[in-house]
Amino acid sequence: MSERRKKFAVVLLAVIVGLIAGALITELLRFILPIGVVKTFFMKEVAFGLRTLTIDLALLELTFGFKLRFNFVSLVAIGITVYYFKWWI
Repeated sequence: MSERRKKFAVVLLAVIVGLIAGALITELLRFILPIGVVKTFFMKEVAFGLRTLTIDLALLELTFGFKLRFNFVSLVAIGITVYYFKWWI
C-alpha cells in the first residue's frame, strides 16, 4: 500500500471512530444533562444525506438511504480522534 493511501485510510478511520464516539457521547449526554440552554446547544444537529428510495418488486422490497448527523460533540470527538491517530499518519 502506498504511503498516500495509508495516510488517507488512517484519517478516514479516525473520522469514522470519531463519529461513532461522538454519537455515543451525545446519547449519554441526552440522558444526563437537564433541560436547558446547555442541553439544547449540545443536542442541536445538522443532518444531510439521501432520502430513502424504495423499490417494490412485488416479491422483494428494497429500501436505500443514507444520512449523516453532526453536532458539536461529534465534531469535538472527531478532532480528538484525528489528533490521537496522527501518531500513525
